[in-house]
Amino acid sequence: MPRDKNIFLFYVVICREYQIMKIEFEATFTDINKDEIRNRLEKAGAVLEREEFLQKRVTFNFPTGHENKNGWLRVRDEGDKITMIIKIIDGEKIENQKEIALTVDDFSEAVEFLETVGCRKKSYQETKRELWTLDGVEIMIDEWPFLEPLVEIEGNSEEAV
Repeated sequence: MPRDKNIFLFYVVICREYQIMKIEFEATFTDINKDEIRNRLEKAGAVLEREEFLQKRVTFNFPTGHENKNGWLRVRDEGDKITMIIKIIDGEKIENQKEIALTVDDFSEAVEFLETVGCRKKSYQETKRELWTLDGVEIMIDEWPFLEPLVEIEGNSEEAV
């Protein structure tokens, strides 16, 4: 096994033990009216940070021998940045949603990197996203193919969300 692969798998094992992962404080509301949400955000003083834009993402399962049924990896092109993320959800409470992310330079190379270290591609997805902020909290209006729009609220604490 190449040295780089050993380092990556060690990193994944550390993350699986949740020693370096951050809690993701997020709430999701489905089947929303986008115009109604926009109006409520404007009235509350939220700032439109990015008008609706296209995101593409590839999701992966962990490599063989390091499987985690409660987690996955993702490469996402957000238009202005590309991120590679490990997510683990090991319970129903907000503190059980953990992730670690890094910014990368190239979407295709990040996908190829994960494939090279043995991650198994799960899906390719494209969505539309609009980004707002209010009091340090991000509010995202998302539109997925074949689903009703939804809103995600993400902040630094459960209280903020």
